[in-house]
Amino acid sequence: MWYVNNKRAFWDTSAGQQILTLDLIFRKISDAQNLFVDQAAKHNIELFCPPGCGTCCHGFMPDVLPVEADYIAFFLLINQNNPGSGQEGHFSLLSPCPFYAADRPGANCRIYEARPLICRLFGFSGTKTKNGELVYRLCRHMPTPRGLPGRSPTQEALQGAIGALPPLMSDFAIEILAIDPSKASERKSLSEALPSALARISATLHYCPEEPNAA
Repeated sequence: MWYVNNKRAFWDTSAGQQILTLDLIFRKISDAQNLFVDQAAKHNIELFCPPGCGTCCHGFMPDVLPVEADYIAFFLLINQNNPGSGQEGHFSLLSPCPFYAADRPGANCRIYEARPLICRLFGFSGTKTKNGELVYRLCRHMPTPRGLPGRSPTQEALQGAIGALPPLMSDFAIEILAIDPSKASERKSLSEALPSALARISATLHYCPEEPNAA
């Protein structure tokens, strides 16, 4: 996480606490995905996106909860002097995704560290069938690995071939909803949610005292 040491007071605010909680959930997702991919590799099943692809971002605008918008806003504001971060003034809310950079193959996302839940889970998470069983579906652009039982293996097939399951998308969605249940119905497109999030987090940071000698 890209903490701001001279803005420690921010982490004591409600917004700061929610961003920290979301960051912990995002770390859990990364750990679960790495475990699944590493376990597959031990069985000679290579799961990966095509090099330099980024096709999943083409024309896609993610929906976000307010806490996800705040997380992205915080990232943008503390990186506002970094030309590569996609900060305010360097993105357009008129494009499908304001942070998609077509001229950067393999690094198309300008806010990769702060990307929302759906972007983190796509391609490397499981979903549930109508019967409540987990199923893993490869992105249509991902090659079918040798040894994987089809492009949409069931929970039983995954256990047999890999001995592990991918993280379940719905589980993490529920965890994020629980951060602030009062705003569970306020999901909006990123372009709609971000302007108010930037104003909200900017104001909170402005009124937090700085600690020049913070380590």
